Amino acid sequence: MTLAHTPPSKSPLTTAAGWIAVAFGTVHVVVAPLDTSATWKEVWAAGWWNTFTLDPPTTFGQAELSSVFWTTLGSFGVPILALGCHILWSAHRHQRVPGRLGWLVLLWGVAFVTALPASPGWTIPVIGALVIAGDRPRRPGRPVVPTTPAREDRGRLDVADVPRQGVSRGR
Repeated sequence: MTLAHTPPSKSPLTTAAGWIAVAFGTVHVVVAPLDTSATWKEVWAAGWWNTFTLDPPTTFGQAELSSVFWTTLGSFGVPILALGCHILWSAHRHQRVPGRLGWLVLLWGVAFVTALPASPGWTIPVIGALVIAGDRPRRPGRPVVPTTPAREDRGRLDVADVPRQGVSRGR
């Protein structure tokens, strides 16, 4: 008999990390363009193709365009939104979200908030910490339940996979 890891469970901490990431990403994707709608009207009037540039801005108008781009399209809003959706999808299916991912987000968030502490970027290390905490076992000493690979792939156990204590098997 081979013992496997504890079956994945739907961690409320992981789910919270997913919802925070979705909210944070949505604000950048939806609210930021609404806040800069006047500049976006100018972009559409001037023509979409090659309106933004990576060249250093030399006028106020170019600086404003650059700021609008990096606050909306060039921001981390879409990747954070995608990360949050993936975390929620995994948690809903009782699939493990690796703590390594949480550590990566946490380290990025710490670098972010130490460079720009007066920002809503504090939610980034919170997301990472919640993913890390959600990947930990719920209770220390929780028994390890044997599983078969076929059952483990689906993320849940069947009653037949768990050996009953005190019952002999055909002896």
